[in-house]
Amino acid sequence: QRRTQKTGPCLAVGIAVNVGALGVFKYCNFFIENMNRVFQLDWQTKNILLPLGISFITFQQLSFLIDRHRKEIPHYNLTDYLSFITFFPSLISGPIVLHAATVSQFQDRKRRCFDIQRFSEGLIRFVLGLEKKVLLADLLAKAVEYGYSHLYYLDTVSALAAAVAYTLELYFDFSGYSDMAVGVGRMFGIDLPENFCSPYRAVSVKDFWKRWHMTLGSFLQTYIYFPLGGSRKGKARTFLNTMITFLISGLWHGAGWTYVFWGLLQGLGVAVTGKAGARASVKSDRKFVPEGKRAEKTASAGICVRRAVTFLYICASLVFFRADRISDGFLLLSRIFTGGWTGNLKEMAAAMEPAEIYALTKALSLAAPSFVWAAQTMVLLLVFAVSFVVLAGPGAKQISERKELSFPLTLGLAVVFFWSVISLSGVSSFVYFTF
Repeated sequence: QRRTQKTGPCLAVGIAVNVGALGVFKYCNFFIENMNRVFQLDWQTKNILLPLGISFITFQQLSFLIDRHRKEIPHYNLTDYLSFITFFPSLISGPIVLHAATVSQFQDRKRRCFDIQRFSEGLIRFVLGLEKKVLLADLLAKAVEYGYSHLYYLDTVSALAAAVAYTLELYFDFSGYSDMAVGVGRMFGIDLPENFCSPYRAVSVKDFWKRWHMTLGSFLQTYIYFPLGGSRKGKARTFLNTMITFLISGLWHGAGWTYVFWGLLQGLGVAVTGKAGARASVKSDRKFVPEGKRAEKTASAGICVRRAVTFLYICASLVFFRADRISDGFLLLSRIFTGGWTGNLKEMAAAMEPAEIYALTKALSLAAPSFVWAAQTMVLLLVFAVSFVVLAGPGAKQISERKELSFPLTLGLAVVFFWSVISLSGVSSFVYFTF
């Protein structure tokens, strides 16, 4: 207890330095803009370059400092500490790596020897992540960009397509990066924590957060929710702790009220659906066979309905995550119900046209111009269909850890890798680089 009291000031200084650096780089202009708006001031915003990965590094630093203060970790030497903080695959956009999961691996000399099994699994995981990012996320991003740039002109179908496209883009972009990071780590003999577990199969918002960005959820639960009291101090305090945790999560994602509002929606979703979702998630993740075929069908139908409702709620909340202003998010949602039909989906399909069909659309524009929009729309629908097929299929972890690789799978991975590489013709940035 005396040691803890002595290290208390050191912990406070460490937290203040790390959070302070994050605040200056990420939230300084956000603070100035809001002070100007509220008090009619004329403070000038600063031209501050945001260091890559500062949000992730800050959380890793905080976890290290807090656990060291609690005497839950041994004293690491400088090399181990720097390896933990700067391990490059997860440095930019996660997963958020805690010391307990990695430092012992850095110290294990056996992992420094080349292992063909680990390397092959890591390579497969990397290829699958690259495919998600380049062939799906980057393509969907074009449709999303068109939709959010033409909010006032969207009809019902195109507005719904823009909202769903961003929900898919964000998942394929971020889970693709996580797969690539885990794959590279495994090639080096280091096992990074999983960050996704089929989140769009969740049966409640609480279940969603057990599957989405799992390392962030674990950090928030361990270092914010539990210290606030968790669920041990009554329903009202549980609700308050949940809301505080998710508001912090929203603000961590970005310096804007849209992120805070998104965090508010996530907190409300978790608080409202918590208990029912916990029971349903158990049934959805195991073979649930009640008595009688009718009961079995009813249970399966109930799980499907919960999944659909959860997906729609997540999709609607992510509208604000992507929007520039909260009002823009409400505008897009309103267009889904009041937009009617103006054929705006054609323009969205044209904006998303992939380079692979450029020759086809050029030929059609000369031979049969009236069919160009049909080809582009078919590709748009095909991309959506492929995206949902990928979501319904086995995850990258399951594919990469197969004991035997068949020739068709190996050939398919080679084709996907080559296709992904030749598609990297322009600038392709990850969504979470901005966070």
